[in-house]
Amino acid sequence: MLYEIVLGLHAYAMCAALLLFVVNEFLLIPARRGQPGPARMAFFASRFAGLLVGPGVLAGIVLVFLGGWSLLTPWLVASVALVAALMAVEHKLVRPWATQAQTALRGAVSAVEVKAFAGDKRALVGRLTMITLFALIVALMTAKPDLNPFA
Repeated sequence: MLYEIVLGLHAYAMCAALLLFVVNEFLLIPARRGQPGPARMAFFASRFAGLLVGPGVLAGIVLVFLGGWSLLTPWLVASVALVAALMAVEHKLVRPWATQAQTALRGAVSAVEVKAFAGDKRALVGRLTMITLFALIVALMTAKPDLNPFA
């Protein structure tokens, strides 16, 4: 029973976070036209998604131990590698942009400034890469394929 509860927490938190990251991108579409309201909502969605990831990851770690999996299970190793790639992309491409944009949105911001940060191509590539990696991680954790090339 404990396993099912933790699994539910893990699955719901991670899927909700992924959904909010996608919502973030849709909210940035009107922001590219200079609308600050949707831009502020996008950063709120992103922040909330980030808050959901913490308990989701913690529940995932607990599941590894409750499920009795080896830390060298191929799908688990692949998932950890994808998480590391996701963190690197976030650190290099998304975080500097987000910090700058959030600072601008705290004050009075012009439509030109909103267009500038919402239309940043490097950050867009980073965010879309993060969503793709996150979706791959969710798919990998759901399917748990046998990834052993020597089997």
